[in-house]
Amino acid sequence: MEAVNITNQQTMTLEEAVKLANEIERIEAAAKQMKADLRKYVEQNGPVETADTIWNVNEAVSYKFDARQLKEVAQHIALGGDNPWDYLGITASNLKKLEWDEAFLAKLGQKTVTKRFVSRKK
Repeated sequence: MEAVNITNQQTMTLEEAVKLANEIERIEAAAKQMKADLRKYVEQNGPVETADTIWNVNEAVSYKFDARQLKEVAQHIALGGDNPWDYLGITASNLKKLEWDEAFLAKLGQKTVTKRFVSRKK
């Protein structure tokens, strides 16, 4: 597919935008496959170093606590002299589960809106 070049244009037509979006999807799919292939190589042979980057498989460790355990964590934080609420928070997905309306939530806390440029499958 021919690369879409719109860098010198101030405005873009819908047709050009669709071509650009299709090209981005193609490049991202190719990059995803290339990363999967490189990961297989790294898993079998070890890290790969380029001029600027080291490609390796790193572990990420996280913990999940049930309600009883979370209470115990909060108690240990408090016993250590810190305010547990400085460390423990409520996620957006958990707030949605409560089904509270926006007006009520606005009374309780400060709302933050972040805009992200994303794509999603149809």
